[in-house]
Amino acid sequence: MEEHKHVQSKNLASKNRLEDTFTYISSSEDEEELDEKHILELLYKNYQPVSDASRTPTSRTSVFLENTLHSGAATCLICIGGIKRVESIWSCQTCYCFFHLNCIQRWANDSVMQMKVKGEQQRNDNQGYYNHLGEFVPPKRKKSLHWCCPQCRMEYQPDERPTTYNCFCGKEINPPAQPFLVPHSCGEVCGKFLEPKCGHDCKLLCHPGPCPPCAQQSQNTCRCGKSAPRPLRCIDRDWQCQEKCEKLLSCGKHKCNQRCHRAGNCPGCTKQSTQPCECGRDMKIVSCANRKWKCQNICGGRFVCGLHSCDKLCHKGPCEMGECPFNVRSCPCGKNSQSLSCSEVVDTCGDTCQKILSCGQHTCTQRCHRGPCNSCLVTTRKKCRCGLHEKELPCSKEFTCDTKCKQVRDCGKHACNRKCCGDQCLPCEKICGKPLSCNKHKCQSVCHRGPCYPCRLESVVNCRCGKTRRSVPCGRERNTRNLCLELCRVSAKCHHIVEHRCHKGECPPCRQRCGLLNDVSGCGHICKAVCHEAVKVKNQKTLNIKTQIKKTYEYKSLPHPRCEESVNVKCIGGHEVVTTYCWNSKPTSCYRKCGRILKCGNHQCNLTCHTVANLENMQQQVGCINCEEGCVKPRPSGCSHPCPKGCHLPPCSPCTVLIKSKCHCGLIQVMYKCSEFFNETGSIQEQLEQKERLGSCGNRCIKNFPCGHRCLAVCHSGICPGPELCRKKVRIYCPCKRLKQEIACDIHRAGQLLLQCNSQCEADHSRAFKELALKQHLEDEKNRMELEKFQQKFGKRKHKERKIADIGPSQKNFNWQRGAIYAVSLTATLGALAVAYYADRMKWYIIVAKMNVTGRRKLLRLHKVYIFLIRINSRVNLAKLKYVFALLVYGIPKSAGRPTSFLL
Repeated sequence: MEEHKHVQSKNLASKNRLEDTFTYISSSEDEEELDEKHILELLYKNYQPVSDASRTPTSRTSVFLENTLHSGAATCLICIGGIKRVESIWSCQTCYCFFHLNCIQRWANDSVMQMKVKGEQQRNDNQGYYNHLGEFVPPKRKKSLHWCCPQCRMEYQPDERPTTYNCFCGKEINPPAQPFLVPHSCGEVCGKFLEPKCGHDCKLLCHPGPCPPCAQQSQNTCRCGKSAPRPLRCIDRDWQCQEKCEKLLSCGKHKCNQRCHRAGNCPGCTKQSTQPCECGRDMKIVSCANRKWKCQNICGGRFVCGLHSCDKLCHKGPCEMGECPFNVRSCPCGKNSQSLSCSEVVDTCGDTCQKILSCGQHTCTQRCHRGPCNSCLVTTRKKCRCGLHEKELPCSKEFTCDTKCKQVRDCGKHACNRKCCGDQCLPCEKICGKPLSCNKHKCQSVCHRGPCYPCRLESVVNCRCGKTRRSVPCGRERNTRNLCLELCRVSAKCHHIVEHRCHKGECPPCRQRCGLLNDVSGCGHICKAVCHEAVKVKNQKTLNIKTQIKKTYEYKSLPHPRCEESVNVKCIGGHEVVTTYCWNSKPTSCYRKCGRILKCGNHQCNLTCHTVANLENMQQQVGCINCEEGCVKPRPSGCSHPCPKGCHLPPCSPCTVLIKSKCHCGLIQVMYKCSEFFNETGSIQEQLEQKERLGSCGNRCIKNFPCGHRCLAVCHSGICPGPELCRKKVRIYCPCKRLKQEIACDIHRAGQLLLQCNSQCEADHSRAFKELALKQHLEDEKNRMELEKFQQKFGKRKHKERKIADIGPSQKNFNWQRGAIYAVSLTATLGALAVAYYADRMKWYIIVAKMNVTGRRKLLRLHKVYIFLIRINSRVNLAKLKYVFALLVYGIPKSAGRPTSFLL
């Protein structure tokens, strides 16, 4: 809760601060003013001026354009409010008056609704009535539903009530407000047919008010047709030449002396002459155009009877009736007629008169009589007009009671108060008297329902200087913008000369630049801010204990604001120049890297832009960091040792690091300086010789020639030199390996590889062949016997008849020598296998114990592969499998004696 109060207090403080800072301007004053005088001059420069400009369509269009060019200049007569450029409007088709769309819709709906209510009230009063004088008043004629324009009273049908906001020409719905077009206009060509109709349409852009007269040119003759055709505008095509008509007038004596006019339109003769009247008794001087005239004398001509005369005024020719009209006559009641001389008197017939009396219901009961009938004396019981009372009266008299009618008249406000009204209340005859929307005048119409029509009076509004006047609807004086093109005569409150148009109220604030020296910042620049010498500010005063605040305004001179002049400022490190305001011209860091070259000459200062003594000097100064890096110069090719010195300029000192490496033969370690070994001075051949010398141990090379003998040269690199000079002794044998001999290596290389066997060698060879054949025979015999035993043990036995064996005294002898040989051979073979198997198992146990987990997994996979190959009867080379196993366990050696293709 406390936080909420704290935020609310902060918002109130911000609101008060903004109210004290800003001055709000109405939306109508905030809109841009247009130079309507210049716009109208350009628009109507092709139209000729007319003396009575207030009645021409051109002037009316000019007035409407002036009203639309200024927001709020046009007035809605319904709400007496200004019509702005962005508001939806409706304009009358007859008087072209503007109204707010909402106002005219409400007006039309109210008018139609009132007529419907009034029509419902008159629906029961279809018959007429007798007023208090006994006169019959016929029923009122029913009016069709309609609504009227508040300005010109032009009647519109209910279906013509405006529903959409259209432009002036009616082509676009809801036209957007655009600053470069006339407000409420679509910007397209109007296209309406011009008045008077000439066949052309309006070429102006969509505009308010009536279209101006046609300005197109055509060949037109004068009215009389005597002059040659001239090229004139349609508005001036009805022109007159200077020739006179000279045609004979209707009087037949004089000629027309008027200037050029249409044929048959000659005026009457204006000359005078003496003409007789129609009866010929009097003479009079009259115009030739009106020669016939009547005097005031009665004709007085005698009829044939000679007793009666014509009682008509002066007329031409004989009287209409030659015979006396009184020859055929009837009795007063009209029942009997007879032909008598006009001098004789007709008597009454003696019958009942029976003429309809004035009551319209009864007849006259007197005998035939002369003169009018008497009033009806028949006594009847009559009701008064209101129907409340009855009374017996003569039929000729009307009965009215003294009861006053209490019904409300059609205005809906006043009571009838007429005696014995009889539901025939007269329309209210009182004056409405309601105050109009202008709040100055009262409605002078007869009392009515609904809103009063707007005040039709106009007021003259003068500008402040009094040179410009303008007629506006009554009640619009305060809100009317009377645009005066004269300059305001009120002197400015500041030191400037402010030229602006005449206006009402206070002068607008000065918008010019101050132009005085800015004494606040002391920089010496001219103040370019908006003039602040006389600024309107609020002044709050407390009136009473209840903290009622009265806001008043006063003009104060405010101090100069901070200088906004643009100046060039360098950063504190001198890297860049920035254009900034004078008030913010203190040098600051640009946040770039310093970039000054350190004393080492190789690196730059990596600090963010900092203060230095000399901005132009890009060498290391006070404040820059010292280089703490080592030497980064490239070493000679092959040298991998860094320079022991700090960062410095080239060249670096020779590398003194001692390098230990094996000699070319790989037996002894030699030591030499890195700079001596990778010395790049001299030719390439000298450098190679130097490296060869430093890498040699000085002893004899331990490498062998291709022949297999040791190299004779001192420790060296590459292929041993002079293998063809080898003279070492080589031992050669005969094919049976019994004879041997030592010869020189070069002779052995020349092709002498074997010795020839002698006779002794051949004898030994034949003996060995026999032993091998005997051994093969013994092995085959052994295999046959084993096969027989296997078949006897596992083969299918056949049923044989038992035979009685004859046991003789003699038995077959057993070969004990051969049995002994077989037993010794089998025992030796089994022993050898057991020893080999035990040695092999122990070796693998030792290897597996030394393995890690990964090696054991590899061994297990290899064993599975080996078992698989054996199961599929594959030819497996045990030596190869063992070699693969060694590679998997120990890895491939760097100097593998056996080639990789051995594994394939």
